[in-house]
Amino acid sequence: MKKIKEWILGICGALLGVLGINLVIFQILFPAPKKRWEQDTCDCALVCGFHAMEDGTPSPVMKKRVEKAVELWKERKVRYLLLSGGAVANSRVEAEVMKKYALELGVPEQYLILEKRADCTYRNLKYGAATMKNCGFADCAVVTSGWHLRKADHYARKAGLRYVMVRADEPVEEGVLTTLRRYGETAVTMYRNFWKGYY
Repeated sequence: MKKIKEWILGICGALLGVLGINLVIFQILFPAPKKRWEQDTCDCALVCGFHAMEDGTPSPVMKKRVEKAVELWKERKVRYLLLSGGAVANSRVEAEVMKKYALELGVPEQYLILEKRADCTYRNLKYGAATMKNCGFADCAVVTSGWHLRKADHYARKAGLRYVMVRADEPVEEGVLTTLRRYGETAVTMYRNFWKGYY
């Protein structure tokens, strides 16, 4: 019995050691998001897309991201909203749904710029950076969910942007467990993709 306990403790210790090593590697590969504003305003808020509902209305996550971007615009912290996202989970183009919602929240159409091709976070930032360049924008506030900040931050750095990360609130209707699950799934995806050579 004593040997079994020692064996179990040894296995648990080894697993915790492996987990700890991988957490350290993750922190090195994907450092904490850049959330400190270095200036008062940015040229635009680059809003990362999230799927719309089948009926064309914004999903709770999308709503919160757009609401945060609109808040920045109303506070004059950004001049334009760059809404990024194609038709990913369904036939609804995310950027178009976000535009409609931003209009409802009071942002005039001339301050809304759409990027409608992106089908993932990597392309949100890649195509967003290209759109910014075409518009003559020098910097941006990347707006996304808390569980998505680290991933978007990684790609913002890869895209060579001058940026600050801005966390949108989590939808109340989704609950804490859903938010925690999203944190876990996003971290696992990032780590798996790194070892697959996608970064």
